[in-house]
Amino acid sequence: MARLLQFFSVAALTQVVLMLSQLVLLPIQIRLWGHGATAAWYSALAIAMITTVVDCGLRTAGHAEIVRFVNERTDDSAARDYFQQVWGWIRVLMLVVSLVLIAGDALLAIFIRGEAYPAWKAALILAYALETLLIIRIMYLDSLGFYRGAELSYFVFAALRLSLAVPALLVLRVGANGLAWLFLATSALALALQGRFLCRRITALGIFAAFPRKLAIRVFAVARHTLAEPCANWVRLSLPVLVIGAIAAPAAVTTYVALRAAFGAGRTTIQQLARVASVEYLKFRSEGRIEGAESLLCLFVLAAGFFGVLVAGFIVVDNMRILGLWLARFDRETFQVITLAFAPSAAFYAYQIILNLMFRVGALAWVARRHYAYVLYSGIFAAFAASTKWLSIYLVLLAVSEILLSTTFLLPGSKSTMFQTQAGRRGLVAGSAGAIVVMILWSAARWNWGNVFVDVSPGNAASSVLVLSIALGGFSIFSYLMNTSLFRGAFLALRCPEVLPR
Repeated sequence: MARLLQFFSVAALTQVVLMLSQLVLLPIQIRLWGHGATAAWYSALAIAMITTVVDCGLRTAGHAEIVRFVNERTDDSAARDYFQQVWGWIRVLMLVVSLVLIAGDALLAIFIRGEAYPAWKAALILAYALETLLIIRIMYLDSLGFYRGAELSYFVFAALRLSLAVPALLVLRVGANGLAWLFLATSALALALQGRFLCRRITALGIFAAFPRKLAIRVFAVARHTLAEPCANWVRLSLPVLVIGAIAAPAAVTTYVALRAAFGAGRTTIQQLARVASVEYLKFRSEGRIEGAESLLCLFVLAAGFFGVLVAGFIVVDNMRILGLWLARFDRETFQVITLAFAPSAAFYAYQIILNLMFRVGALAWVARRHYAYVLYSGIFAAFAASTKWLSIYLVLLAVSEILLSTTFLLPGSKSTMFQTQAGRRGLVAGSAGAIVVMILWSAARWNWGNVFVDVSPGNAASSVLVLSIALGGFSIFSYLMNTSLFRGAFLALRCPEVLPR
């Protein structure tokens, strides 16, 4: 249990640093550069983040194979060859498509917009390409059981970038050009450190590991399934930035980015939970402890749902009083409206546990269909917003699209398994109740019920905290009463000393 707590401690610190990276850097950028230049930076960032998709999701393939010849130490040449093919394709795609993206961005700037193409945009694209490689290796290290080391490598990267970026902005007063090159340097350094301290004995994960003599098309064929998840992530994180930038003022873009960071901290924390939950659930089942595995998974799902409601409730009830210390130049009304894009769907973040589990059991096509559907209707919503320029409707549609995606994972499908039926159904009920709680809190803050959600006086702050506590208490009681029979088995499972990551 001590090792599990150590992993979650590092994961929590990582999420704090990632959140601070935007909640600290964003207001500094606005103060130094203004809303217009800052919005342009985040639009360029949205384009650079296309590199998170260029591996076509092959990062989700080859996990069983690398475990077979690294952890189990079997002389399985077929598994070794297959993983070499996957890792080779990932590196080739990352290099080739990143260069094509830079060329396309430059041609668009020069021949369509009639502008000079700044080199810092190319540096930003390469920075995110290297960061993507860092993350991909973390996923493989997870499968090998190195939770703590893998998470620590990303924490070092995030902390290094933040600790250098803040003085670069405040002391050196760098612009977009300097910050982009700093991002590239930190990505390259973090990737090198990860290789030196974590991957030196796992030669198959080396950036310059030997390529297979010929890259097999049959291996790349799995991309039709694996591409869906990174595409969905880009649509979630970056497409709204481009759409809002086209239909609203720059301040709306920067406000959206700030809230994306705040809610993203909760989302990514649950993603860390999903990493452990999926691996340990499968370990329990492989050992024949089916009942304990099901109870444990349900507890993970319910805990994730509660955490999502907690994060959303705090941000909504805070109503820019604490966040406003950092975001001093932001408009509260704009903040409240854009919160609609995130708050209701936060209660459904637990679906990521089912998603991670389905990846681990190899249900790539099952996952891909849901993600492609999400990309489709999100694209339709974006096109509708771009044509009507109706920001408020688009923000509501963003929440609707996230809830629809979550529901498709939590509801049992035609090929559902027991874990999807049990944990998913309970997560859906808890998520629906949590979304109602969050929207009640949002309404209270939006219209300042009782005049306690705007003033920063100690009395009103305490009243807001009390309202949030009552809401969370009621939600907790509801979840417990709906799942009483599961908690005993889950707690017994958690006491098992074998639930320990390396």
